[in-house]
Amino acid sequence: MRPTTKRKIASLVLPLLAGAAAAYYTPLSFWFDMKEGLIAFLGFLAASLMQVMPITANFVQTDKLNPAEARKIVDSLTRQQHYWIGLLSATIAALLAVIIFSALKAPLEKHTEVWQGMSYSSIGCFFIAYLFCFVLIKMLGLFEGMLSLHNLRAELVIVAANRSAAEKKEAIQASAGELRPVLPEGYGAIAKPPQ
Repeated sequence: MRPTTKRKIASLVLPLLAGAAAAYYTPLSFWFDMKEGLIAFLGFLAASLMQVMPITANFVQTDKLNPAEARKIVDSLTRQQHYWIGLLSATIAALLAVIIFSALKAPLEKHTEVWQGMSYSSIGCFFIAYLFCFVLIKMLGLFEGMLSLHNLRAELVIVAANRSAAEKKEAIQASAGELRPVLPEGYGAIAKPPQ
């Protein structure tokens, strides 16, 4: 199994496990007590993503790329933009879950056990923990994505610079052949010494 497949499975399974554990073992008041910190963290992440998305979108510059290289960087940037949009959407969903279930804390906690130790407040705990864990796992990919874009960009810039240097060298050599000085006839011939 490839590392990316493992990561995708982990990003789906781990949040489900975290959500189930939170629903069963934590009261909604646990999340309510942390709501300011969670809201601040998720808000900071959303603001950061709003800054990085336009920067990534403007990452494409010609740099004398050939069509295949330009397609490679455009495809990579498109995948990265989709990742940013997904992470931003999950961050906003987590923010909303924290805000909504914090506001519903009192009415939900009135209903104690509904089914096998679970209550309506367990639903709130599940969603908050699930979404927060999902955002944290996806956030790790943020750094990997930025580094991968940087490496791709660096590789393409070096290739373009080498191509440009080779073209300049060829142009200089071609122009050097055209600009040979006009020398008088016999210039450079060995003259016999007078006798």
